[in-house]
Amino acid sequence: MMSDRAAHSGPPRQEYFDMLYDATARDLLGYLLRRAPTPEDASDYLAETFLIAWDKRDAIPPDLADARPWLFGVARNVLSRGHERTRRTSQATAELAGAVRSTREHRDADQPITRALQLLSPIDREIITMLAWDQLPPRDIAAILGLSPNVVRVRAHRARIKLRQHLAAADPTSLARVTTTHQHQQRT
Repeated sequence: MMSDRAAHSGPPRQEYFDMLYDATARDLLGYLLRRAPTPEDASDYLAETFLIAWDKRDAIPPDLADARPWLFGVARNVLSRGHERTRRTSQATAELAGAVRSTREHRDADQPITRALQLLSPIDREIITMLAWDQLPPRDIAAILGLSPNVVRVRAHRARIKLRQHLAAADPTSLARVTTTHQHQQRT
């Protein structure tokens, strides 16, 4: 079989590809809809199938009867890769969810701190958690919240004082943990 479509007696490449698309797109979409997780995925897989076919148009069999199963083979491979991507994404999502759960469990283990944080204003709570949990510097927090770095530092200072007061009232042992964390952050 010749690889140059112009060398055979068939129609020119673009015309042949358009004809092939018209003859197979509906059936390919049906094939993919029955196998893909969502209709959107099936549509994406169809587009990818024809993109691959366009890139490999010199390899498409010149006879429409042979080109049809060739395209279904491409669609099957695209679908297989899509399932593998979905599996990897699901696995990564599960790992991330586990990490988030672990972080939440760690955070919830310090119940007095969590309760004390809830007593702060939403903006002060956000600043303190960004500093302590997310390890963000004041200039980054300022950019995120649309404040100046000085405002963030002042609010953080005042929020720490309030936090210490709430903790001392609720659980004096929690105060030692917050003080140690604050001293560590000031050194770095």
